[in-house]
Amino acid sequence: LEFSEDHERIIADIQQRVLEGGLKAIAMPRGSGKTTILIRAAIWATAYGHRTFVVLIEADGEAAKESMDVIKIEWETNQLLFEDFPEIAAPIRSLEGITQRANAQTYKGERTLISWTARELIYPTIAGSKASGTTIRCAGIHGRIRGMQKLTADGETIRPNFILVNDPQTD
Repeated sequence: LEFSEDHERIIADIQQRVLEGGLKAIAMPRGSGKTTILIRAAIWATAYGHRTFVVLIEADGEAAKESMDVIKIEWETNQLLFEDFPEIAAPIRSLEGITQRANAQTYKGERTLISWTARELIYPTIAGSKASGTTIRCAGIHGRIRGMQKLTADGETIRPNFILVNDPQTD
């Protein structure tokens, strides 16, 4: 289905927050595309290098894993993503779903430092890529979300710089 005016407004609000910062709470009824929009927002924000550490917080750990599975499938199968971001998609596709390959992956003789786990994707470190080493992490709202950090390839410790919260209200 095509986006409604509400969808377009929400997407524009998210885009503005990615680019400029700020807080925004958006409520939408079940089945209206919130999860789909937020997952794609995380991909968009990281692939273009707008944000370097995006966290998608879900209602629980299982929902977090499911969202990461969707992100992985998008990078593995979406031809448009491959065409626009081959420096991200090609190394991901070359893993062929085998996470252990990430540890040894190299590009031009340098390790890519890609990480592919149940709840985290660290994009390959590729010179010249705006998304080099960028992270998407998915977590349950009752999981360990405080104190998140990661060490970059340059040895810098960074914390999340964009957080999306999906379905925080549980039964």
